[in-house]
Amino acid sequence: MAMGSGTVSTQREHTYIAIDLKSFYASVECVARGLDPLTTHLVVADETRTDKTICLAVSPSLKNYGIPGRARLFEVKQRLNGVNIERAVHAPGGRLIGESCDACDLERSPGLKASMVIAKPRMAHYLEISGQIYGIYLKYAAPEHIHVYSIDEVFIDATPYLRSLGMGPHAMARTIVREILTKTGITATAGIGSNMYLAKVAMDIVAKHMPADKDGVRVAELNEMSYRRLLWDHRPLTDFWRVGRGYAKKLEHAGLMTMGDIARCSVGRASDYYNEDLLYRMFGVNAELLIDHAWGWEPCEIADIQSYEPDAHSISSGQVLTGPADYATARLITKEMADALALDLVDKSVLTNRLTLAVGYDIGSLDSSKLDSCADYAMKRAAERAAKSYQGPVTVDRFGRKVPKSAVGSIGLGDFTSSSARIREAMTMLYERIVDSRLLVRRLTVIADDVTTLEELAAGKRYEQLDLFGDDEAQSYGSDSTGEKDGERDIQRALLDVKRKFGRNAVIKAMDMEDGATGQARNRQIGGHRA
Repeated sequence: MAMGSGTVSTQREHTYIAIDLKSFYASVECVARGLDPLTTHLVVADETRTDKTICLAVSPSLKNYGIPGRARLFEVKQRLNGVNIERAVHAPGGRLIGESCDACDLERSPGLKASMVIAKPRMAHYLEISGQIYGIYLKYAAPEHIHVYSIDEVFIDATPYLRSLGMGPHAMARTIVREILTKTGITATAGIGSNMYLAKVAMDIVAKHMPADKDGVRVAELNEMSYRRLLWDHRPLTDFWRVGRGYAKKLEHAGLMTMGDIARCSVGRASDYYNEDLLYRMFGVNAELLIDHAWGWEPCEIADIQSYEPDAHSISSGQVLTGPADYATARLITKEMADALALDLVDKSVLTNRLTLAVGYDIGSLDSSKLDSCADYAMKRAAERAAKSYQGPVTVDRFGRKVPKSAVGSIGLGDFTSSSARIREAMTMLYERIVDSRLLVRRLTVIADDVTTLEELAAGKRYEQLDLFGDDEAQSYGSDSTGEKDGERDIQRALLDVKRKFGRNAVIKAMDMEDGATGQARNRQIGGHRA
C-alpha cells in the first residue's frame, strides 16, 4: 500500500549503507597510471570510434568544468577548448605555454594549457578491480546482506553487524570506504538510510553535495523525517532514484515539481484535483512506488531482491553500431547476433519459443548532413535517397533530433528450441519483415522471449501460449523440435568449449569475415567495450 502522512511504518528497523565508487572507470585508469583520481583530467573513451563516442567515465576534476558523466568525447574536447580560451585571457602575455592534465598544477600555474588523458576502456581490468573491492565488502558483511547494484555500486544491510563491530553506521561506512581507498586508491561516496531508497538518495543527492574530507570521502545519512525536511523541496526531480525524464516531464506538466508536491497530492481528498487517483491515472500501478518514495518509504529488503523469481525470463543482446549501416549490412549483423544468441541459450541450458527484434534508425536517414564524418560517398547517397523518399512516422530523440520511428517485431518458433539455424533464419525473416530497406540502421537488439529449461518442459510446467489477437501466419515460424536432432546441440556445446578454452574468436563463421560484420570485434569486448 502507498504510504500517506498518517500511516505508521511497521517495518523492522534496518540500517542500510549504499556505496558508490567515485568515477570508477576513470579512477581505475588514473591509479593504473600513478595519477591522482581526484585531480587528474581523464576520460575513458574509445577514440577510434570517432569523437561522437560516449565517454564511459569522466574524472571528478573534469566534472568541475560542468562536463556531465556520460558526455560525448567531442563535447569534452569543446569544453576543454573553452576552458583554455578563458585561461589564455588571464595567462601572462595572453599565451599558454606548456600543458598539464592535473588540476593542482593548473591552479598553481595560470600559464599552462589544460589537457586531458583519453584512456581506452578495459572492461576485464575493471571487473577484476570490482571483484577485489567486493572482497573488502565481504570482510564486513555476508553475501546475503550485500546487493550488488552495478559494477561500482552496492547496498549493504549493516543491521546485524553494527553491534559486533562495535561501531555506528557512519563509522562502519567510513571504515569500508577508507579500506577501499587504501587498497585500491579509489575514493567512494556513502549514504546511510533506514531503507535502501533513503540510503541511495542520501548518497546520490546529500553526500555528493556536501564537503569532502581530506581523502575526498563523503558520507550522508537520512531517515524518513530528515528526508522530508531536507529534500521535499529539492529540484530537479530527476535527481531522485527511479525518476527519469519521462516521469519528471509528466509530473511537471501536472504542476508537481517536487517530492513534497507528490506526497501532498497523494493525501488529497477525492473531491480535490490533486489526489492519489491523479497519480494512478498518470502512472498506473507504478504510482504506488512513486508515492512510497515521496514519503521516504521503501518496503523492499535485500532478502526480497535475492529471492525474487520473475514469472517469465528472456535473454537479450544489443549493440549500438559505431556508424550507420545500410539494409544489407544491418541484416548481416542481425544474423551474427542471432547466431550468438542461440549459443548463449545453449550455454545457459535454456530454450525459447519466440524471438523479438528491435531496430533503431540513424538520424542521417532524414538528414544526410548529420551523418558521421567517417561516412563514405555511398552512405551519403543512401541517406539522401532515404531523406527524399521516406514518409513514415518520425519521433524526436532525447537530444531533440528527428529520427525515423524504431521498428520492433516478434516471431514465434512454433515450439521451444535453441537451434542456431532456426533462430538465425527466423530472425532474418523478421528483419526483412519489419525493417525499412531505405533507412540507415544504428541500433540492433535481439531477444529470446519466454525462455525455459528442458526440465520445465519435461515436467509440463511450460506450454505454448495462444494469442487470440495475433497473426499466427506472420508471427510463427517453423516447428520441428520433436524431430530436432541432438547433433546440432552437441556441435554448439563443442563450439562453446573451444571458445572458452582458446578465446571467443577461436572459431568463427564465414559471415563473420564479410565486410561490415561486427562479430569478431564484439568477441573482443565486454559489455560493448574493449576487454
